[in-house]
Amino acid sequence: MRNPRVLKSRPAVEGLEGRALMAGFDLSLIRAFARPALIRNVIPVGVTTDPSAVSAITSALGGGVGSEWATLIRRQVRNPQSIVARFATGQTSAYSATGITFRTPHEQSQFVGRPYDQLLPLAAGGAVFRGNIVEFATILRGEFRNPDTSYYVFAVDRGAGGSLGPVYAARPGITPDALVTITVGPYGSSASGEVRDLTNGTSQAIDASNIMIRGATLRVFLSTSQLPSRGAALNRYRFALWTQTAPGTDVANVASFAPEASMIPLAVLRNINVRR
Repeated sequence: MRNPRVLKSRPAVEGLEGRALMAGFDLSLIRAFARPALIRNVIPVGVTTDPSAVSAITSALGGGVGSEWATLIRRQVRNPQSIVARFATGQTSAYSATGITFRTPHEQSQFVGRPYDQLLPLAAGGAVFRGNIVEFATILRGEFRNPDTSYYVFAVDRGAGGSLGPVYAARPGITPDALVTITVGPYGSSASGEVRDLTNGTSQAIDASNIMIRGATLRVFLSTSQLPSRGAALNRYRFALWTQTAPGTDVANVASFAPEASMIPLAVLRNINVRR
């Protein structure tokens, strides 16, 4: 059996890996970064592009599975070429807009586990689409090759998060009042999920058919009725993602946050269909 791949953190440009740059900006950028000469200029020696991540992104941008995210990015991300240049030159390691966040993948400083690729997000998104479908999604640095169970938590503030306070003292800017937690079995062998309302302690299971894992991507589909308001209008909801190696609130088990220390607005695009 091949040992799971473990990559350590690298300098900021490593987060591109040919992937962060391709994470939905536009098809022309994907074609541009397919040029070997440019890849050599941007990507460190020994770092390769994960084919599954590239496949997912190109499919979305071509109008296939996940294409709703390409539409969201085109609407929300201004001057994508400038953002790409800032990542490529190391001027920035993170960028967020309504509904989407990109970052260079690395583990947070208090994490004590092994930084498997599947624990390190390149991008995370949250949006409401046609039919009141709430979709949360993430593109990870690599496929699900971790031999242990892993956890993906989309934290949502529906208006009461400020009164509840942060889940982690080290992240005072992340104050959810609901947690959408996806549990992924070893090597991506299974997936289950729940929505937990932190205002009253209730939980509801997520139908397994509404959780999708393909290569290095994870997507979960909910109804807006599963995330009822706690004071905020839907377009005022905020979210963040973190990944864990064990359930609970010990920050030492949290591999990475996206964004790093804040929450961003949920996008609302009710005229756009979800493509599964």
